[in-house]
Amino acid sequence: MRRYEYECRECDERFDVERPVEQAGEPHPCPFCGKNAARVYSPPKFLFKADPRDNQPVWHKHGAFGHAHAPGRGRHGKDVQDPHR
Repeated sequence: MRRYEYECRECDERFDVERPVEQAGEPHPCPFCGKNAARVYSPPKFLFKADPRDNQPVWHKHGAFGHAHAPGRGRHGKDVQDPHR
């Protein structure tokens, strides 16, 4: 399934949804307010790096826990503190 971006006109929120291609153009309920949201067409997200041989995501640099998460993403557990906070 592919990921599509939707925007709710009631609460002005944007969110992504994984759906089959056949359902991409249909409205999807907003996870914030429950109203129908319309699909938004935006340019693809590209990330250019200096070294073309570097195929790891920018946020996957090894550190104290063996890896780091993208800003605002991921947790190791409730008892483990995130060194990036």
